[in-house]
Amino acid sequence: MVAKTLPTKLYKYRAFNTTTLRMFSQAEVFFAKPATFNDPFDCNPEVHVDVEWREVERLWKTVMLRSMARDRAAQALQSYRYNSTENGGTHDDDEDGTATYLNYLVRDINAYLKERFNDFGVLSLASNWDNPLMWSHYADEHRGICIEYETDDHRCKDLRPVNYRSSRFIHISDLHQWLLKRSAAAERKIFEQYFFAKAPQWRYEREWRAVSQKSGVDDRPFRLRAVHFGLRCDVAIVTTIAKLFEDYKDEPKFYSVMARADGFKLRRVELDGWEIGAFGVRDSSHFAADEWDFDPLTASGQISGRKLG
Repeated sequence: MVAKTLPTKLYKYRAFNTTTLRMFSQAEVFFAKPATFNDPFDCNPEVHVDVEWREVERLWKTVMLRSMARDRAAQALQSYRYNSTENGGTHDDDEDGTATYLNYLVRDINAYLKERFNDFGVLSLASNWDNPLMWSHYADEHRGICIEYETDDHRCKDLRPVNYRSSRFIHISDLHQWLLKRSAAAERKIFEQYFFAKAPQWRYEREWRAVSQKSGVDDRPFRLRAVHFGLRCDVAIVTTIAKLFEDYKDEPKFYSVMARADGFKLRRVELDGWEIGAFGVRDSSHFAADEWDFDPLTASGQISGRKLG
């Protein structure tokens, strides 16, 4: 993977819901299981055979003996060899029979690899706050928010940019180096290929990822620095989040995102958190006049009384 300089800020686009509120009130983030991603190719590589069939069989034996008894593995292998003769070939003919045999072996190796990483979780982050497509796709069509995190002193074990130039394949030769020869370099290569390779069509996201060995809720590994409110964000959402941070020791900045007049671009204007909190909650107009005491006999087009209290 080509090294990239870590941005000073990373961003999380969100719709407004209970989970979003907990990201603030409980300092949480969510590491999603790759199976829930909107891209079925993401974190779903295919094993590619780049060695001769005996080496594939050797790797298969190694991984299968980690998940089943020796006699069951032997029975499965015998079954695959038998099935490879259905069209008149054999498992070692280096033609159709071998191709059929390899399909069985690779299928199991692929399943083992997915099971190995099944419990891992991914926190997806963006490199900028002003991407209109990201607002549309991940922030409720600009009705949601974009959270700004500071990357200085982050607590992520694996935080890297997504590679949009990588292939979708994991090679048997690399699996050999990792699982049979205990190569740390091969293990790292496979890990990056599994979790950080993505189709080039997604390049507009400019995504960075943090990967955890366990999916689900975890403590936020960044310091919160700002909240951006989408250009369709309801004032009630703005008020709710601002109120949440009243008297907070390290209150984030608040920004209102607006459309720029010079094209299909966005700009932001900083908001005053105190003003949001002070004027964001109002009383019903039906009862507003109850605070005033005035004489209807002397009133002539203007209030002539005094405010109660």
